Amino acid sequence: MDADAFDKPWPGVGTAGTPALAFVNTLDWRLREAPVELLKGFPDLLRWAWTTEVLTHGEARTLRAWAEAHPRAAARALTEAIAVREAMAHVLQAVARGQEMPAAPLTRLDAACRVAFSGRALRPAGAGATWEWRATDASRPALAAALDAARLLTSAERRRVRECGDAECGWLFLDTSRNRSRRWCSMEGCGNRNKARRFYRRQRE
Repeated sequence: MDADAFDKPWPGVGTAGTPALAFVNTLDWRLREAPVELLKGFPDLLRWAWTTEVLTHGEARTLRAWAEAHPRAAARALTEAIAVREAMAHVLQAVARGQEMPAAPLTRLDAACRVAFSGRALRPAGAGATWEWRATDASRPALAAALDAARLLTSAERRRVRECGDAECGWLFLDTSRNRSRRWCSMEGCGNRNKARRFYRRQRE
């Protein structure tokens, strides 16, 4: 990935409404027989991470330089991140569909969260305290997404998790509409495409 592409925000992040759901959405057309993997390399993961503010832009650049010097370790980190993402996807899909929570993916997510908790420390922040990461390493984007998924699953917000109504999309989002009637990941994409399909179908009929 060239520098110009790396410095451009990851597309579609605002659609999801939360880092966990945005991470799940890095697999495009999830419901097709052949989904489209958007995390083609470790720099893609870093670009997603700085766009969602899981990393600062400077931290992402530092890890990119590390990945160039350690390509095999970076490839392993990407593989692990995708495994965490897919566990999150199964769990959050079940929430969106009102289904029973799948045990194995939830266990995988729990394991990632345990690692994430051990990687953070409480630091003073004025009259209070805040969580800070002990280090910036290759696992942090996926671990931060896992923590956000855990936060979502244990909060009332989980009732607002939705799956796009398109038959092939599979993107997840947080429905913040007043009457909770949002149907599409984006009106400009899946919404308009499905409107056009309905129009053409009515014309043929």
